[in-house]
Amino acid sequence: MTMTQPAPRRSNGCLWGCLALLLVFFLPVVLAGGYGAWFLWQGFRNDPVLRTVAELTRKDGLARRVLGDGIHVTGVAGNAFSFVPGLGSHIDYEVAIAGSRATGVLDVEADTARGRVEIRTLILTLPDGARYDLLKDHVLTEPNGSVSI
Repeated sequence: MTMTQPAPRRSNGCLWGCLALLLVFFLPVVLAGGYGAWFLWQGFRNDPVLRTVAELTRKDGLARRVLGDGIHVTGVAGNAFSFVPGLGSHIDYEVAIAGSRATGVLDVEADTARGRVEIRTLILTLPDGARYDLLKDHVLTEPNGSVSI
């Protein structure tokens, strides 16, 4: 009588090790991408600075002359944020904005302290090179090949 030995057990150690290593490398990327997607779809709609900027731009006469009616935020191209406990925060945004006539980018600098939003600068730049200071109601750079507004 011969005894048959059981077949050797197959180990998936390499597979699980490689998957764990991939998870360690890609988890921060997935989390950052998820936060970025959430911020673009939901977060910027609830951000007090962006809500204030959107409302100011809708009511601004110069912005309405340049962009047209129905001005709305279409996205956030970039942002920088600094926070000092007890003093508030300083925020820089590049906000994509559109109206019925044109689209542009708003460069926004704002400070928030104790639940208040204070807009420091609000510069609108159009694709044709025109730049407008919406807080001072002033044309900074004329559009290429056109007359001033």
